[in-house]
Amino acid sequence: MARLEAVRLLLAYASLNRFKLYQMDFKSAFLNGYIDEEVYVSQPQGFEDHKHPNHVFKLKKALYHLKQAPRQWYERLSSFLLSHSYERGKTDKTLFIKKTCFDIILVQVYIDDIIFGSINQYLCKQFVAAMQEEFEMSMMGELNYFLGLQIKQLDHGTFLSQTKYCKELLKKFNMESCKV
Repeated sequence: MARLEAVRLLLAYASLNRFKLYQMDFKSAFLNGYIDEEVYVSQPQGFEDHKHPNHVFKLKKALYHLKQAPRQWYERLSSFLLSHSYERGKTDKTLFIKKTCFDIILVQVYIDDIIFGSINQYLCKQFVAAMQEEFEMSMMGELNYFLGLQIKQLDHGTFLSQTKYCKELLKKFNMESCKV
């Protein structure tokens, strides 16, 4: 999982180099991971076989709440990106970089969300097409809100705030009407 510091560095780099960041979301991310070891589960509630109530199921793919699921999901995603000429970041293993002759695309993975961007919009479109061909994903559009940060990307800079996060905290503790 990417650390918040890594996401902030990506935001700073993107702002400095004036490229837009976009966000994609995986649908059922952990169900995309294949497991390497033999794992058996009891029959889930509501899916019992009444003829064979003591049978167990052998899993071929990861399931949510399975301790191997996040690792297997990340392995599948990273091997896919590496096979498409992306390089893994040296210090941040959730950052993937693809360099062409004149351009670069950065891809930051955070569990089942991906932030990516480049100056070259063709690279971004290529990335989206490749990801949607391999995985079931939804394009969220331009990055606006991520991990409690509100992000406004303009031509003359990127602006970050945590107004929404602060308001939610105040509401949670019934402090909306308190004095500043």
